[in-house]
Amino acid sequence: MSHFSKIKTSITDSKVLKKTLNDLSFVHKSFFEDNNIASDSSLDRKEIIFVYDSYISESLLPCCSFEWNDNEYVIVVDLSLWNLDIDFHYFTERLLQQYAYNIVIDQGYNEGFHCIDEKVYDNGSISLILQKF
Repeated sequence: MSHFSKIKTSITDSKVLKKTLNDLSFVHKSFFEDNNIASDSSLDRKEIIFVYDSYISESLLPCCSFEWNDNEYVIVVDLSLWNLDIDFHYFTERLLQQYAYNIVIDQGYNEGFHCIDEKVYDNGSISLILQKF
């Protein structure tokens, strides 16, 4: 019996989320669901991003999806059908770390900064030095 879990995230930027999925070698496809059929406004369209393991054909079921819920994305997953070689909690930790990294780089770039040094420590933490030229 399937049971979908919805897990809140702090992910708010669709473009950065998609870049993060690409960085982690996942395939993704976006679909839009109309929340209000009577409205023609694109604001009433909810984005759903389906995530596929890069080594598995996209015709198979996605491993999870990200659904917009008015102010952030939630991860929708059936943990009983989770079929990746990594633990789901490790997946979410890695995803959120890479997303945070991409947000810092993206925001820094928008403000005129460039990354001049990056260190990844044994515990997995990342240190960045950005400089404005």
